[in-house]
Formats: sequence, C-alpha cells, structure tokens
Amino acid sequence: MDAGRSAPPELRESVELTTAAAMPADRGAADRRELVGEHEAGGGPASAPLIVADELTKVYDTVAATRALSDVTFDVHAGEFAAIVGQSGSGKSTLLNLLGLLDTPTEGRVLVEGRETAAAGRRGRAVLRNQYLGFVFQFHHLLPESSVLENVVMPALIAEGVEMDAHERRRRALDVLGMLGLEAVAEKNANQLSGGQKQRVAIARALMNRPPVILADEPTGDLDTENSAAVYRLFREINADLGTTFLIVTHDRGIAEQTDRIIEVVDGELVQDVRNTYLDRR
Repeated sequence: MDAGRSAPPELRESVELTTAAAMPADRGAADRRELVGEHEAGGGPASAPLIVADELTKVYDTVAATRALSDVTFDVHAGEFAAIVGQSGSGKSTLLNLLGLLDTPTEGRVLVEGRETAAAGRRGRAVLRNQYLGFVFQFHHLLPESSVLENVVMPALIAEGVEMDAHERRRRALDVLGMLGLEAVAEKNANQLSGGQKQRVAIARALMNRPPVILADEPTGDLDTENSAAVYRLFREINADLGTTFLIVTHDRGIAEQTDRIIEVVDGELVQDVRNTYLDRR
C-alpha cells in the first residue's frame, strides 16, 4: 500500500480504534513543543480540564444487569501523567472506554475540552477521538502485511478534519519514527518486527494526529521487563517534551507508582485519587 493513498474502506473500522496523533521530529524540546500546535505543553494541571468524567455509571444489560461503574467523577488536565489502577474486573477498562469515547455511559457524562459528548452521536464522537485522543493498547493491532510507515500514517488517512497531502504525511510519520528510534525499519513490514518494536510503532501511530491526550490500556502487559521499561521511558519523554497528557490503565501498582497521579477503581467505584508522593521521596 502506498502511504499517500486513501485507506481502504474495509480497514477503517479496525484502524479507527487505534488512531492517534502526530508528533514532530527529534529537533529538540522547544521545536517539538511548537509543533504540538494549539495544545499547551506543560507538566501540571491547566486552568480548564481536557477531560471531565462527571458521575459516570455504566450498567451492562445482560441476563442480569451488571454495574461496571458507579458515579465516578474526576478531571484530567493538560500535561498530567496519571495511572488508572485496579484489579481485573474492577471497571478500569470500562472507564477508559468511556473516556476514550469508544462507549457511552448509562448515566453521567464525559466532556472533552468542555464539549459534551453524549449528544454528538457516533460520528461526532469519532471526530472528537481523532482530534483529541490517541490510543495505545496492550496488543499493538498493527496491520501485519503493511509497512511500518503505512501503519503510522493510517490515522491521518482516515481522520476527518486532518488536512495533509502525501508528502506531509510521509514527512510527519518519518519524524515521529525518528524520535522513537525506528527510522531504520520504516519500510519493513510490521510482521518483521520484534514485540518491543511493534509497541513503539503503535505509540508512533498514536502520535500521528497530534492528540493532546494519550490513553494507554495495559500498554506493557505483553512485553518483557526491558521493553516495558523502555515504553515507560518513551511515555515520560513525550510527556515532558510535548506536554502530552497520559492516562495509563494498569493492574500493576508498581507501574502506577511511577506516575504522578494514581486514580484507583475497586468494584466500579473510585476509591482513591491522589498525587503520587512516592516520586517526591526518591
């Protein structure tokens, strides 16, 4: 597939869930911040939240109604580096799906940069996802027979409101691959890469459309210790250099304790939302 052509319609649905946002080349922190555009770079809360979870409740109507979340409320501000932690079945992935506009709450609301999302409809939420949110999952969800470059440019091909010609898409994708140390494998097929390389490509794809927020669902769960540490370092560098906000869902408290804020969910309820003082004591 030529990275300059439009994405085939049959690929759009599978790629939409992993579409993300674009980042610039490794040109130094100041230049990279400039390339973020309208989204403010920084390491702490801004005056207005990027995402608001307002009394979120999710009930699944199966044979017996299952309450996955109950009245969860918190804000996420620009530049935060936070973890949503909880054991399997706690509701943390349901919460991420709601924040990522991949699902809708039974009660409550999600606001993205002050915009009410409930009434936006499926198409409207897809547009908001492409503009504001990038996703990194435990499994990379790359298109195995496509090149690394083709996988990375895919979000720009399918996102509404993203105006880039083929030359700009290629330049931007190569920039972000260079920042992540992947420029040498840009023309390789995704199925030729190691597990750690595939996850870095997934991160690059998540940065293609330059979202202010990255939502990561167990992003190191399929990696060994060395590659897990490398992914965490990349997240930290992107957060520091670009001001990108990170929400990392994990069941591993050790990973959560490396973030700046811990949001804990137990049995569908928010039981803790605290600044991580562990880092201050190191």
